[in-house]
Amino acid sequence: MRVPSIEGAVRYYRDILGMKLIKQEARLASFKMGDESTELVLHSDPDLPDQATYFLVESVREAYKKRKELRLEFAAPPQPVSRGYRATARDPWGNVLLLLDRSGGEDEALVEDAKAPAGLFAGVEQKVAVKPAALIKAYEATGRTADDLPYTPHFEAVYRDYSAEHGEQGPTRNEVWRHLLNLRKGGKLPKLGPARSAAPEITDEQRAHLLELLGEDIGRRDRLPYSERFDKLVEEFNKGLPRKISPHLVWRLVA
Repeated sequence: MRVPSIEGAVRYYRDILGMKLIKQEARLASFKMGDESTELVLHSDPDLPDQATYFLVESVREAYKKRKELRLEFAAPPQPVSRGYRATARDPWGNVLLLLDRSGGEDEALVEDAKAPAGLFAGVEQKVAVKPAALIKAYEATGRTADDLPYTPHFEAVYRDYSAEHGEQGPTRNEVWRHLLNLRKGGKLPKLGPARSAAPEITDEQRAHLLELLGEDIGRRDRLPYSERFDKLVEEFNKGLPRKISPHLVWRLVA
C-alpha cells in the first residue's frame, strides 16, 4: 500500500496497531501479518500502485511461457529478484496481477517493492512510438493543463489510457511525460486554461535551497518528473520542513 510518509506510517502500524516490523528503508517498510507468512509492504513511491497484491506461484517463467494459453498479457518478461522471479501481467479483464516465485531459494530476506523494471506495467526500458492522437485524446479528457499534471490522478489516467494503446511494451511514466512535452513544443497540445493548483508559499530561504538542489537541472527542469533525480530532489527538499510537501506541489514550485 502507498503511504505519504514511511516514517509516519511505521509509527502507526508498529506502535499503534502493534504489527511486527521486518524491515524499514527510506521509501519502503514491511511488516509480518498475523499468519506469520504474509507480509504487508508500505511504500511512498508514486510510480507504484496505491494498493496491490502479489500472487505466489510455482514458476513465473512457466506462466510466461504459457501466457497465450493462460490469456495473460505480460508487461515484460519475468525479472530476477533476490529469491526468484517476478512479473506483472493483466488478466483478460485488465486487472493487474503481480506474480512472484521463490525459485531462487530461501537464503536472503526478501522485501518486494512491487516494481517492474520501469514501474508497474510500464514495459521494457526502450523508446516507444509516439501516438499523438491517442495521447492528445487522453490529455484533453483530463481538462488539466500539462504543467499541472505530474503526480496527480489525472496524469495516472493519461498514463493508463495511453499505455493501453501500446500493448505489452508500453511507455514509462517519464516517457509519457516527455511525449506530452514534445507535443506541446510542437504546438499540438490544446490549451486547457490555467493550472488548477498553485505553487505553495515558501520562504526565501526555502526557495534558495530548492534552486541549489536543482543546480544545472534548472535549465532542463521539464524533464525531471517521474525520474529518480526528481524523487531525490523531493526527499532532500522536504528534510527539515515542518510539513512535507507532496511531489506534485514540489513540481509546481519547480515549474
